[in-house]
Amino acid sequence: MPIKPALVAFHPKGPKPQAVRSVMCPHCSKNFEISKRALSIRCPQCTRPLQFSDFTLRDRVEGDVSTMGHIELDQHGEMSGRLVCGALTSDGNFNGKAMVYGDITLQTHSLTTGTLVAKSLSIAHGASFRGKVEISPKPNISPTSHRLSSHRPLRKTPKRVTTANQTTFKPLI
Repeated sequence: MPIKPALVAFHPKGPKPQAVRSVMCPHCSKNFEISKRALSIRCPQCTRPLQFSDFTLRDRVEGDVSTMGHIELDQHGEMSGRLVCGALTSDGNFNGKAMVYGDITLQTHSLTTGTLVAKSLSIAHGASFRGKVEISPKPNISPTSHRLSSHRPLRKTPKRVTTANQTTFKPLI
């Protein structure tokens, strides 16, 4: 008995995500929607992998941080270096360059110095900012200044341990 043509052409699709967020690829500037629960995905245009991990920084961090997720800098947190992320909320100290593909929110106790590039900037009463800001609907990507060549994990600064006659450094990790 032959197969009916309607059953051969039927291809079920996966369920659509209920909660979605709009993101932009930092490599090719393509806008697309993904699930809010997604941790990593490939860009449909350039097929490069994107990470969507959210971080809360509560200690001192130096170096480069790259994620398309939300970075929250706690009141006691400090960061110096380059930052590429989807959104930034700062209530601590930030010193360096930040390329944010969404919103930057500087809360009451934040002290921010350096260069910020984002879609929007919100500064609360009591926050301090010294530096240069570029606000635009599509952030201009400079290949040398903001794009990171690879994703590097967070690095904490070493703790200083002092003994009787010598000082040594002990890593926090």
